Amino acid sequence: MKIKIKQIAAAISIGLLSTSALAQSEIFAGQSGTISDIGDVVQILLPAGGLAGSLWIGDTEGAWQLTKGVATTSAITHGLKFSYERLRPDGSEHNSFPSGHTSAAFSGAAYIHHRYGNAWGIPAYGAAAFVGASRVWANRHYLDDVMAGGSIAVLSSLYWTEPYNQSDFVISPTIGEGSVGLSVNYTPGRAGAKSDLSSKHKSDWGKVNKSYRNSYELFIGGADTNENSIQDAGGQAFDLYDFSRESEPHTYSSARVKWGLDEAQYLYFSFTPFESRDTSKLNEDIHFGGKQYRAGKEVVSAYRLYGLTADYLFELLPNSDWKLDVGAGVSVNHLSIRLDDIEGDNLSEREDWFIAPAAIAEVGYQFTDSISANIGYRASFSGTADSQDVWVSFDYRFDERWSTSLVAGQFEQQIETNELINDLSLAYGGFTVAYAF
Repeated sequence: MKIKIKQIAAAISIGLLSTSALAQSEIFAGQSGTISDIGDVVQILLPAGGLAGSLWIGDTEGAWQLTKGVATTSAITHGLKFSYERLRPDGSEHNSFPSGHTSAAFSGAAYIHHRYGNAWGIPAYGAAAFVGASRVWANRHYLDDVMAGGSIAVLSSLYWTEPYNQSDFVISPTIGEGSVGLSVNYTPGRAGAKSDLSSKHKSDWGKVNKSYRNSYELFIGGADTNENSIQDAGGQAFDLYDFSRESEPHTYSSARVKWGLDEAQYLYFSFTPFESRDTSKLNEDIHFGGKQYRAGKEVVSAYRLYGLTADYLFELLPNSDWKLDVGAGVSVNHLSIRLDDIEGDNLSEREDWFIAPAAIAEVGYQFTDSISANIGYRASFSGTADSQDVWVSFDYRFDERWSTSLVAGQFEQQIETNELINDLSLAYGGFTVAYAF
């Protein structure tokens, strides 16, 4: 019995030491304080405030639309959390992607905006953005967790929410002498055409309203790393591919905006924040960032690549079933690589910004009003940073506003400076949801 007690005590001691050691690394260190405390409260206040405000003015239909939007957002957010099981940046739990705090906050903010307009919506978005920033600040979420959570909420609200007083039914409170009641007013056609699928005949699905030249698109998927080789100036190359790969497949998501200039020209913007955490017990010494990491020691890595692209494209075949779009643009990347011993006190970092011109081409074919397929290629090139991105997509348009795609691709980037060499290669796949406006 004494032996068992000693074994249990030893196991607990080892567990406590392991947790303590993990917490000592700055890479895994979380933050708490006023910023995160305010974020915890605001993520509840925004949807709750939207609901209370709607009920206060008698907008019960709006309250129901908010309820549906919040429920949809919550179901998608938590479904993805359980599907991806992504480790949080502080190493605490496997439920990082997407951010629940951010999706809750943006559910309220988006509803307030879509239902009641800019005067209330813009401040609400500012408060929701603060919630997302607080989660990154606290090291509880990566940037793409926050971006995906906010986008899911906004898209869900766009699907369910209609502008106030633009509904067929208007319900408002009435107060008379000695009586309280509700006034119900029904005006057929007040709301106009609905944006959801039920308002469209199946024969209309896929038909594009040319007045909707702009769109917002969220891509959610995963990425398998084929190579992530790193070499510091004067050091020996090592590959993060050989680390634990606990985060494989990585989440891989991006936010994309298409801005139409006319019938044949458009601007296309994309933001892709890619991050990973991995650990490894080294087989050989590593020199990185002016620090030495000894063989046999456990090391934690934090890799971050934020990519922003801006392209101008021209449609060469605007009135054909075939698609041929060509253009040029620019890539702006921020790279940060950090290493530390798992117990801390040996942190090193290399980071830099890279700007490179780019060329892009996309070929596709429209099979029906609803279905199309595309193959695209984008390359950027400079003296220090080159990248290639090739993808294929199968697209389905539900109606004039909503569409989705299945996407698979290969991304490669080569960075070489006087201080750092980094070769990254990954295969990615996922789906998009797009809303035209």
